[in-house]
Amino acid sequence: MEGVPPAVWDYEVSGKQVLRQWFSYRKANRERPIIGDRRPPSKLGDLQPDHWLAEYTTELINVLNVLGRLVDLEQAQAELLEQVCSGQTISAEELRAAGALTMSITRATRTGTPGSPNQLGLLD
Repeated sequence: MEGVPPAVWDYEVSGKQVLRQWFSYRKANRERPIIGDRRPPSKLGDLQPDHWLAEYTTELINVLNVLGRLVDLEQAQAELLEQVCSGQTISAEELRAAGALTMSITRATRTGTPGSPNQLGLLD
């Protein structure tokens, strides 16, 4: 894409190139091959504009700005991650001794179900 820095164009999240993905959802034909026993795509997916919409331009500028900022922050983020990973750790026992893990939640509600936000039993 002309005028877009390679680092922005190549920016990936979870192995997906963000800008390619963004454009793919705005193409006239968004059909993907059916893999396995997946149901065919809904006919609602066929409801697409037949031209480039003005809001696409606004969205694209916003996406490019966000990706540009993320690229600019990558080095600082990498350095911060290195500091955190190489820094001193605090054990659960030290946190308990300091009273940082004091909770008034019953044992029955502490563990929750897998994937629930209430998995406080992980430190036990």
